[in-house]
Amino acid sequence: MSNEPIRLRLTDARFYMRNVRLRMPFRYGAATLIGYPILHARVSVEMSDGMRAEGVSADCLPPKWFDKSPDKNYEDNIRDMLFAVQAAHDAYLELASEPRTPFELMMDGLSAAMEARAEGGINELTASFGASFFERAAADAVCNALSLSFFEALQSNVLGVEMGAAHSELEGLKPSDVLPSSPLDSLWIRHTVGLSDPILTSEIDQEERLNDGLPQSLEEYIDAQKLRYFKVKVCGDDSVDLPRLQTIAELLDARASGLYVVSLDGNEQYVEAAPFRSLVETLRTKPVFEQFFNSIRYIEQPIHRDAALKPSLAEEMRELSSVKPVIIDESDSGLDTFKQALEIGYRGVSSKNCKGVYKSLLNYALAKRGGHLMTGEDLANAPVVPLHQDCATLAALGISDAERNGHHYLRGLAHLSRSERADCLEAHPRMYAVKGGLPQLNVEGGRIDIRSLQTSGYALGAPVDYRSMTPLDEWTFDSLSL
Repeated sequence: MSNEPIRLRLTDARFYMRNVRLRMPFRYGAATLIGYPILHARVSVEMSDGMRAEGVSADCLPPKWFDKSPDKNYEDNIRDMLFAVQAAHDAYLELASEPRTPFELMMDGLSAAMEARAEGGINELTASFGASFFERAAADAVCNALSLSFFEALQSNVLGVEMGAAHSELEGLKPSDVLPSSPLDSLWIRHTVGLSDPILTSEIDQEERLNDGLPQSLEEYIDAQKLRYFKVKVCGDDSVDLPRLQTIAELLDARASGLYVVSLDGNEQYVEAAPFRSLVETLRTKPVFEQFFNSIRYIEQPIHRDAALKPSLAEEMRELSSVKPVIIDESDSGLDTFKQALEIGYRGVSSKNCKGVYKSLLNYALAKRGGHLMTGEDLANAPVVPLHQDCATLAALGISDAERNGHHYLRGLAHLSRSERADCLEAHPRMYAVKGGLPQLNVEGGRIDIRSLQTSGYALGAPVDYRSMTPLDEWTFDSLSL
């Protein structure tokens, strides 16, 4: 493909909320999630040739991830996230006087959104989250207008990506120079083991048994879905973590089919490296953890973001990364953060659409250049828009396994409207299936088939039912009924 980069401007944006209730609590770090809203941004754009198009993006609004301040509750977190979205919206509208490529729009819009942080008292990660809605929706609009898949839009560079504008060492590189020649057909599911998740079926009290036709314990998930990839969270208290990890290790050794792969998620539960290094050393030396430790491919950010990038941490982080590579996640707040982390001793970074699609592409190029890791993570991505667009990004980057934990905290596609469920099943007959009367993500042999995401637009393949949602200006936090 040799399409010239598209130039466009944002002309309108409308926002909708959909409340979601989880089938079981998801505990990560300091937060326990039982429900959340999904925010949808529906944007209209006008191309420089007068063509008009519409695009959409969406994401859940979780507690205690973008901002873990103990002084803020969940309602404060949502208020901050919505402020970030509004600030980015205002910035994108102010840029509408001059058409820009989607990449230029991202660079200018993100910069303006960052400048608005002080007014709302938000951090960089929250500001970049707000801006990410518009870069994703603009990409969807371009793909819709040109009947291209997201992968095709990247390969042809109609999005106008200029890597050197963000990182001088990437000057002259185009997406096609660094991306695989074709998108992935499938993804390995990396099953998240949350801090409150039951490990063994025998641990579940009768009154806590869900009986909703879906697996509940880790043991049941392994048996039902033949899982091989796992993300295991720790809480920072060895007296809690080590017995739990031993139960998990013994289960995986006995039941996970073939060799299994683990990522260990410290979830910012440590303020210094020594206690976490002690945990890792116990896993390395205690015989019961031998296979489990050997199966750990990498460690996800154990140090709290307040300390994670301090130069004084460099020696300890290099030592830890020499045992198992350590990646940054929550600290990846700006376009330059990954490079800063590499200097300190980290060896990789996560890809999450909520941190920015172009950031993932740029970080992928940096990681590939330096022989470092890029991994696929999510917090609670749900069908259709958040999950599909994030999976399409990973498929384009060639990241073959990903944390996909949203599906086992939800009752399949029950949170969607009836028409969306039907349309989703029709458009993605391999990715979803009806099992036990419930339309759900079709995990077979530990994988999901994502070939159908290579459709016109940014991976949706089916219309979004905005009528089934609540316009943002009518939505209230109390409607979550938490």
